[in-house]
Amino acid sequence: MKRRSTSSMGALHPVLFFTLVYGISLFMAIFVCRTVYYSVNNDVASTEKQDAKSGLSYTSTAAAVTALK
Repeated sequence: MKRRSTSSMGALHPVLFFTLVYGISLFMAIFVCRTVYYSVNNDVASTEKQDAKSGLSYTSTAAAVTALK
């Protein structure tokens, strides 16, 4: 009987699978945490500074946005 040669890809399949799953979950965790961080730390003062340069106040911008809804 002739012995068939087997590839080592079958032995590495679980390692590759869990490495891929770990990489995807790490990317998603960074993306979600970054989104939550920037949504929680949205500074009103920085918005007012940007609006002051353009001649708008925060209250008039908020009123205009509310009126458009």
